[in-house]
Amino acid sequence: MNTSPHTPANIVKRMTEAGYTVAIQSIYYTVLIFTFFAFIFDFGNVGYVYTISSNAARLAAQDAAKNVDMQWFIDNQEIRLSPDALTRAQEFVSGMTDGKMTVTEVSLSPDKHFITLRAVAYAGLPVLNSLFGLQPVEIPVQAFAQPAYGISEEGQ
Repeated sequence: MNTSPHTPANIVKRMTEAGYTVAIQSIYYTVLIFTFFAFIFDFGNVGYVYTISSNAARLAAQDAAKNVDMQWFIDNQEIRLSPDALTRAQEFVSGMTDGKMTVTEVSLSPDKHFITLRAVAYAGLPVLNSLFGLQPVEIPVQAFAQPAYGISEEGQ
């Protein structure tokens, strides 16, 4: 009985085992690379939405700071936001974020030194959602601005 590792049957067996190993490794690495690209793409999208949303929130807070209720200020010498501040802020950010952001609050601080805008942005995970059904990520966004009040026309 010939048990040499160099017999034709043993050589074919080793070549077959090596072929299975290469096939399994190539499938494994392909899945691993696809998974990394999915994470990079989806979490890059989350970062992008956060950047756009925080910029939109800052601009909306500055816009709200310009919309102080002037008649109330003239009559009472007290700063108050205009009644439609939340609606205006939502319209402002909707145009910049394609409706991916909802303004939840526009308020004046108790000491009336700054305006706070709070919002929630939703960032989708396209690849992970299509594979695993993951829902969009909810990103809280907050911005501040100082109220602009006083002289509203040039030369006064």
